[in-house]
Amino acid sequence: MKIPKTIYSLKSNVMFVVGLALFVMLFAVIYTPSYNMAESSAQWYKHEGLCLPICCAIILMVTALSRFLLLFYTRTSRIREGEYLLWQFCEVSVSGIFCTLFLSLYLHHSFFSLLPSVILIYISIAVYPYAFYWLLSERIDRDQRIANAQRTIMALRRGDDQEDKGTIRFVDDKGNVKLIVSTDRVITIESAGNYVNILYENNNKLTRYSLRNTLKGIEEICDSHSLVRCHRSYFVNLHKVKLLRKESDGVYAEIDVEGVNDIPVSKSYAADVMQRFSGKK
Repeated sequence: MKIPKTIYSLKSNVMFVVGLALFVMLFAVIYTPSYNMAESSAQWYKHEGLCLPICCAIILMVTALSRFLLLFYTRTSRIREGEYLLWQFCEVSVSGIFCTLFLSLYLHHSFFSLLPSVILIYISIAVYPYAFYWLLSERIDRDQRIANAQRTIMALRRGDDQEDKGTIRFVDDKGNVKLIVSTDRVITIESAGNYVNILYENNNKLTRYSLRNTLKGIEEICDSHSLVRCHRSYFVNLHKVKLLRKESDGVYAEIDVEGVNDIPVSKSYAADVMQRFSGKK
C-alpha cells in the first residue's frame, strides 16, 4: 500500500505539527487520564499552567524535527506503509521520553517510574490526530486521483490526447511543462538533488536535460509510460533494457544503447522491475 502523497507535502506536515500540539493542549486541559499516577497527577494539576505548555512545546519541537527528517529522507525515495507506522511510533516515543525527562526533573519523580504512564497517556491522546491526519491524507489523495481520471476521460472524449500519443511531458516542480519527448527516446532519469537528469536520444545523439524536480515529483508521469523506478536515484525505460544481470553486489540493468552505463536495481524495486521486464512486449 502506497503512502498518500499529501504526507510528503511540507505544508501538510506543518499543519499537522501545529495541529498536534494544539490538540494535545486542548485534550489535556479538558481531560487527562491518570493511569494510577495519583500523586503525580495531583502535582501535575497543581503546576498545570507551567507543565502543560512546556510539554506541548517539547512535542512541537520533537515532531517538527521528525517531520523535517522525514521530508529530507523522502526527497528521492518513498517509504512503505510499515516504515511510516514505525516512524510515527518512534516519533511518539521520543516525544514521550523528553516529556518524561522534563516532568521527572520538575516534579522530582523517578524517570523510569513516570515513563510508562507518560507514554501511555501521550499515545492515548495522540492516536486521534495521527489517525485523522492519515484518513484526511487518504481522502485528499483519492480525490486527486479521481480528478485526474476525470480530466483524462474528458480529454479522451474531446480527442485531445491524439497529439500527445507516444510522447511524455516532463514538468518542473511548479507544474510547468519543460520538455516534451517521445517516450521511446527516453533512456534513464537520474536524481541529482533538487533536479533530475533526463537522458534521451536526440537525432541519434545522447542528450541530457536537467529538470528542476524530484523523482517523486515526476513518478506519476513516469508510471503512465514505460519508465520504471528501479532505484532510489533512477528511473529506467524498460524498452531500452537489454538484460538484467545479477552480480555479487546486486542486480544491474544493461542498457541497449551505446555509451550508457549499466543502471543499478535496488532490492526494494527488483521484484517489480523483473516482473515488468519479463512481461514487456
